[in-house]
Amino acid sequence: MKRILQTLLLASAIFLPAGCDTFQSKDGGKGGTDSQTSIMTDDNVEYTELTKKPLPCSKEALSAAWKLIDCSTDAPKRKALDYKQHMPILFISTDLDGDDIPEILLRSDPPYAAIYSYAKDTLQLITFVDHERIGLGITPDGTIVRNGSDRDGSLLSQFIRLHESLPAAKGETQEKFTIRDNEMASGGVKYFLGADSAKTEVSKETYQQSAPQQNATFLEDLDGWEDFRKP
Repeated sequence: MKRILQTLLLASAIFLPAGCDTFQSKDGGKGGTDSQTSIMTDDNVEYTELTKKPLPCSKEALSAAWKLIDCSTDAPKRKALDYKQHMPILFISTDLDGDDIPEILLRSDPPYAAIYSYAKDTLQLITFVDHERIGLGITPDGTIVRNGSDRDGSLLSQFIRLHESLPAAKGETQEKFTIRDNEMASGGVKYFLGADSAKTEVSKETYQQSAPQQNATFLEDLDGWEDFRKP
């Protein structure tokens, strides 16, 4: 059964780890259309369906870019993910933001995954899985979502919206937990817009004005993956 990533974390939500032990190779994509569409299931849940585009660069260039992903500085207390030892297995070349510049989704054995764009005729790393409790997904309108459990045990949800194949808007929610009377208690959800040093805490209402209004489909549940290892 396909699964979706919630784009907004709720206090005291039960978290199912994303992207682990669910790797499944799927055969070629569906009939071509000129835009992204979505499909509805019997449970009335909307899933993302991507339109495939030709690869904008060689697989050799993608492999070289993949090998440059470094997680060593992000995992001081546990073994870091090693992208050099887990080369890409599957890919989808698509256009997430409708600007006729392809984005490339890459996957290896779980949890390894990354998303690139080919903005300005150069491979640009948009995001990647930096530890095993994070999953990536795509909403029907092409927004990228990172969702999972952070290294400190807090729940984390991030979105990246592209414009001209580069990040144009970012947001994040965090929910931390503490032990009270031998029970796990939520410390509440915090909302942020922007990224890294420019990240600013905002109200829930302000965050919701920018956040995706649709759920994202896990990468491994998208249709249309192709074998990266084939010539």
